Amino acid sequence: MKGRLVVKNGKYYVVISYQDESSKSKQKWVATGLDEKNNKRAALDMLRTIEAKFANGTLGANSQQSQKSSALSAEQQEDVSSNDSPLFSDYLYEWLQIAKTNIQVTTYSVYKHRVEYIAAYFAEKRTRLKDLKPKDIQEFYTYMQQNGKSVQEAHHCHTVLHRALEVAYRSDYILTNPADKVERPKSPKFKAKFYTAEQMLTLFQKLQGDPYEYIYKLTAIYGLRRSEVCGLRWSAINFENDTITLDHAVVQCEVDGKRVLVTKDKMKNQSSMRTLPLLPAVKDILLNLKREQQERAEKYGQYYNRQYRDYVCVDEVGKLIRPDTLTTHFKSFLVRNNLPVIRFHELRHSCASILIASGVSMKAVQEWLGHSTFSTTADIYSHLNFSSKLGIADTLSDILAGNTMLKRQTAPDTIETMRKIFSTAEIEKPANENHLQTFEVLDEYGEPVEENAAAEVSQDTAPDDADDLSVFKKAKEEMSRLGLETLDEYFEYLDFQERLQKRRDKSKDMEM
Repeated sequence: MKGRLVVKNGKYYVVISYQDESSKSKQKWVATGLDEKNNKRAALDMLRTIEAKFANGTLGANSQQSQKSSALSAEQQEDVSSNDSPLFSDYLYEWLQIAKTNIQVTTYSVYKHRVEYIAAYFAEKRTRLKDLKPKDIQEFYTYMQQNGKSVQEAHHCHTVLHRALEVAYRSDYILTNPADKVERPKSPKFKAKFYTAEQMLTLFQKLQGDPYEYIYKLTAIYGLRRSEVCGLRWSAINFENDTITLDHAVVQCEVDGKRVLVTKDKMKNQSSMRTLPLLPAVKDILLNLKREQQERAEKYGQYYNRQYRDYVCVDEVGKLIRPDTLTTHFKSFLVRNNLPVIRFHELRHSCASILIASGVSMKAVQEWLGHSTFSTTADIYSHLNFSSKLGIADTLSDILAGNTMLKRQTAPDTIETMRKIFSTAEIEKPANENHLQTFEVLDEYGEPVEENAAAEVSQDTAPDDADDLSVFKKAKEEMSRLGLETLDEYFEYLDFQERLQKRRDKSKDMEM
C-alpha cells in the first residue's frame, strides 16, 4: 500500500495504490477539499491520516464516497471514482514533474513540448491510465501522420510514451506497459549530405573574413557537434602540449516560453568527452583569436561581457554566440557564395567522410567524432567507401595464402591524415571550383555513393610537360568513354580495377 498527493482542478487528492485479494492493482481516490495554494502542509497531514485509516481498515467505500460527493461535481465524481485511475493526460503531467529531477533542462524542455501535444489528444478522448490499450497508442500515431506530423516526430513521441508508461508499470498503476505491444514508428533513413576534401578547401577559402570563420573551420576539422564548438573553452586548450579537450557544451532550449542558453559540463555521452591533438593550422587560428579577444576586452573596458571570458565562441563584446545564429548564418553564407547547401551539422558528416575516404579506420573515426559505440559510426558511415570491402577481401586472401597481414590504422595515423588534409587549407586552390557537387547518403534500399576524397593530383608537375599532358588527355578520353565526370571518380575506378586484378591474381596462385 502506498499513498500520494495529486493535484486536480486546483484541489488536493489522496491516491492510495494497493493490491486486492487477487493481487490485482487498484487505486482509491480521496478528496481532501483543500485548495492547492498554501495548503501543502495540511494536505500532507491528511495524507498520513488517510493512509493510517486505510491500513487499519477504517477507510470504507461509503465514507470515502461521501467525502468525495461533498467536494466534487457530478463530472468530477466520474473522473475520480473509488476504483478508478486518473485520466492518462493528467498522469503524463504528473510523470513529467517526477522525471524533471532526473533529466537535463534541455531534455525536460523537449519532453514538456511533447507531453503537451500527447496529453491534449488523450484528454479529449478522456482515456484513463488503466484503460489505455496498445490500439489507442497506435491510433494516436495515425492521427499524428494524418495531421502533418513526421514519422520522426511520432518516433520521439513513442519514446516519451514508453518511458512514462514504464514508470506507471513499475509503480503498479498498470499491469503491463501497452507501449511494449505497439509497433514502433520507423523513421526513414535521413539523406545526409557532405563535402569532399576539394569542396571543403573551397569552403575554407570562401570563409576568409567571415565573422564565424574560425567556428566553421573548427567544426569541420574536428567533426564537432554544434553544442561542442559553442562550449569550447580556453581552459580546455593546452597550447604547450598541443591538445584540445571537449568536456563542456552550450545549447539552446525553451524554458517558460523563452529560448535561453544553457551551459553544461555533461556531454551527450561519455565518449563525447575526449581530448584531441591541436593541429598546427588550428593552433594559429586560436592564438590569433585569443589575442583579438584580449584586445577587444581592453578596448571596450566595462562594456565588455566578462561572464564568458573563458569561452572561445563569443562575439565582439564578449557575449556567447547563440547556436541558432551559427546555423542560420551558415546556410545564408553558402547561398551567397554559390556553394552547395548543407546543414551546419553536416560539416561533422563531411569530416567523417573525408577521413574514411582517406583510409582512416572506422574505430579511429569513432574516437575522433566521440561516438558512444563503434556500431554508431559503422551504421552511419560504413557505406561511404566500397573499396574498404575490397580491402577486407584482400586481407582474407593474404591470410589464406600465408602472407603477412596488413598494418592497422592507428590514432597517430588519423592525426597525420587530418594534418595533411587541412594544413594547406589557407593557400591551396582546389581544382574544378566551378564543379562542386554534393553526395547524399542513400537509404537502405539505394545504391551507395562513393567518393574518394583523398585522391590528389601532384602539384609538383610542370604544366608544360608534354608527356604528362599526353597522359592527362588520354585519361580524359577514357573518362569520357566510361561516362565519368570527375578525376576523383576516375581514380576510384582505377583503384577498383587494381584491387580487382590483385584478387584475380591471388585466386590463380591459390588454384596452382
